[in-house]
Amino acid sequence: MSFLDKLKGVFSGEEKKDEHIQKEIKEDEIILAPITGEVKDIKECVDPVFAQEIVGKGVITIPSEGKVYAPVAGKISMLAETGHAIGITSVNGTELLIHIGLDTVELEGKPFEIKVASNSQVQCGDLLIEFDIDAIKEAGKEIQSPIIITNTDDKTITCLKLGQIVHGEDLLKIEA
Repeated sequence: MSFLDKLKGVFSGEEKKDEHIQKEIKEDEIILAPITGEVKDIKECVDPVFAQEIVGKGVITIPSEGKVYAPVAGKISMLAETGHAIGITSVNGTELLIHIGLDTVELEGKPFEIKVASNSQVQCGDLLIEFDIDAIKEAGKEIQSPIIITNTDDKTITCLKLGQIVHGEDLLKIEA
């Protein structure tokens, strides 16, 4: 199933049958900041799909550095060909979506450099994607970057830090 198919299912409210998508979060987990920049509440996102938490719960980051690092140890479960979005399933079962900018799929991969392969195992802090913030802005795209937990159903998600953050700092806490 492609990333677009997965998101279409989320947006249409379809139940997901894929066992990978339905993985249960096993225990409490801390998600580290994958991007250096300014963290804001997801409700401040200019894209209503993210702001209304249709895709899942999380935050947005306004990047000040064009790098995405693994916020958890786990597996790359989704990697957009264009490099604008990446999904990671943690060893604990948490499914994260990191979406660099908004409507950046339209840039056809030009400002993104993928550093990891789909289905590969990653450790916290591994460099996943590099991107050119200025090129995204020059193309007229928003740089707000949602960081979303997609399998949150009945879980409590707490933002541990708003404002300036450096990748690798504690960002979100998931209570199973």
